[in-house]
Amino acid sequence: MSIARQPELTPPVGPLVLIGASGLGREILWVCGRAGIAVAGFCDDAPDKQAGTFAGQPLLGSIEQAAAHGSGKICFHVAVGDNRARQRLAERALACGWSPATVIDPSASLAPDAVVAPGVYVGIGSVISSLARVAPFAIVNHHVTVGHEAVLGAFAQLCPGVRVSGNCALGEGALLGSNAVLLPGKSMGDWSVLGAGAVAVSDLVAGAHVVRVR
Repeated sequence: MSIARQPELTPPVGPLVLIGASGLGREILWVCGRAGIAVAGFCDDAPDKQAGTFAGQPLLGSIEQAAAHGSGKICFHVAVGDNRARQRLAERALACGWSPATVIDPSASLAPDAVVAPGVYVGIGSVISSLARVAPFAIVNHHVTVGHEAVLGAFAQLCPGVRVSGNCALGEGALLGSNAVLLPGKSMGDWSVLGAGAVAVSDLVAGAHVVRVR
């Protein structure tokens, strides 16, 4: 499908600020380039990332510093993998009046009736199937599949290669490590973790941590 068919997936209006000048930030900058999204620079709290450049883009200081010097409509995307940190940073940017922007690679395939909220990242080669719903600030990384009618909570994260089957439900901040699998109809509670390469054959309660046994 054409991304332009879903209004919430159109490129951000105004300059896009990426929050998080690190590895994921560099990766999302690359995807922004592939998607034709102009980036104004990076925000970061680290003392050594307050000035100069990162990945060829200006470092704008903290969110609050950038907001104090900015004007007009500012869009942001939180390029931070840690789910709790992404939540805190999103709340700070929203408090500054910034608007969350969705970043989706052009190679991703989204069903026309899938719903993807603002602030979501969808990486290269991923698939979001029919009637799936992805809540704000979730990460659907490279080569992930999200099955029909699956629900991803806010700040959830699917690492590369994850398979979420149909009718699954992930709570807020839930995390699936690389190549993990959630079988059809299974659920993960808020802030639960399924480790890399693991398969969930039953539901995970909130806060549970399940890893692959070697």
